[in-house]
Amino acid sequence: MTSIRFLQDQALFGGVDDRAMAVIIPLLSELSFAAGEAIVREGDDGDSLFIICSGSVEVLKASAAEDGHFEKRLAVLKVGDVFGEMELIDLQRRSATVRALEPVEALALSNADLFTIYESDLPTFTLIVLNLARELSRRLRRLDDLAVHYMAMNTPAEAC
Repeated sequence: MTSIRFLQDQALFGGVDDRAMAVIIPLLSELSFAAGEAIVREGDDGDSLFIICSGSVEVLKASAAEDGHFEKRLAVLKVGDVFGEMELIDLQRRSATVRALEPVEALALSNADLFTIYESDLPTFTLIVLNLARELSRRLRRLDDLAVHYMAMNTPAEAC
């Protein structure tokens, strides 16, 4: 489905050499999802991250409303983006629902597969984990910017 070069061009595998990629590719599971299909659901157990190879998805977070329960779109992710990585790091339940906006082809890397990389190639494992940390840091910075923007918009004029 996907070439070594395509994966190396993605943030998750940036800096991983050809030799290591040749070992990693067989660990990746190829998955297909139809438009509208939930790939992961908020609150479910999860043990894999996903790399989008084609298509796009929306990330939805549940929120309470006076008239019941609804989901708010947090992001739209496209080719090369990764989701589900939080479960590999903090081992908690899925933090959001991810739904295909169109047909999606993805690769999944499970916690067990990541552990296999750890056991067989510690430098590559370290690089992948650093890449995950960088991606999470980028997302946190964007959320910080959004939070500041939101707070500025909702601050009464007399408080300024």
